[in-house]
Amino acid sequence: MTTLLIPAGVAAGLYLIRKQREYSWGWVKTNHSLEGKIFIVTGANTGLGYEVTRYLIKCGATVILACRNHDRAAAAMKKIREETKKGEMVPIELDLASFESIRKFVGIIKEKYPKFDCLINNAGLAVQTDQTTVEGIELHTGTNHIGPFLLTNLLLDDIKKNNARVVVVSSKMHERATVDFENFGKYTEKPRGERSNHLYNNSKLMNFYFAKELYKRGIDVHVCCPGLCNTDFFRDYDPKFYHYILFSPVILFMLRSAEQGAQNIIHCALDNLNSEDKNPDKSYIVIDLKQAKSKIDLSDEVSEKLWSESCKLCGLN
Repeated sequence: MTTLLIPAGVAAGLYLIRKQREYSWGWVKTNHSLEGKIFIVTGANTGLGYEVTRYLIKCGATVILACRNHDRAAAAMKKIREETKKGEMVPIELDLASFESIRKFVGIIKEKYPKFDCLINNAGLAVQTDQTTVEGIELHTGTNHIGPFLLTNLLLDDIKKNNARVVVVSSKMHERATVDFENFGKYTEKPRGERSNHLYNNSKLMNFYFAKELYKRGIDVHVCCPGLCNTDFFRDYDPKFYHYILFSPVILFMLRSAEQGAQNIIHCALDNLNSEDKNPDKSYIVIDLKQAKSKIDLSDEVSEKLWSESCKLCGLN
């Protein structure tokens, strides 16, 4: 009997620890009515973007699903419709790795949905090999930073007119990153001793700097880290079964569901308030539904230079 009680006790203890972690990560509890509100969500058909879209639709919003693949967007919409009849979903093709696709998307928004309330820059990727965008920009920089940078800037007049919110999804991994201006937009080998994806990390730091500069320019911008989430984000890594065994402690104590990771994005889109002391310009990022100070003090010099270099890279004046 004792031999059965010990593993049962351990299992119960681990379960309680896990539940406490989930509670500490936080859930959006406000009941929102979003009828008449328009949200643009990039990468809306899968992972965090899907969960954000699902929440907004249940609240009655109109959501522009900005996705690379129309069929996958349609599949996501069908799945959401099985849960609720509220809201309206509009799929529009958007490939953040293509300037032509971004400009075409912006043209449709300006023509049909110019009075949107929030732009959620959610879409992002992580890959293991040297890949580039259509314009030849290293894929992490091009898709995670330059694509949203161009998209947001092309919509900037409408954002200002509407006093719309902008949400930028960054990551705590920005604290392990640098902005490498000498190799901006180019592939570089991983530094010695670095175990994580440095190009992904760097792009997330660029996201944070982008939010900082938007805030300085008077935009109602909110930057967040969703946490480590159970999505198809790392599909390019093709994890094997033994990886799950090796990383089981991480999975138990750190891995969030896509729905829970999406809470930070939803909070930024609807509830988060920047203050004079806590905002992206002061190096604050939303983590676990709270404003948290980054370990990095974001530099005005780097912020302004990154904006200038990004404009050059995507052909903005």
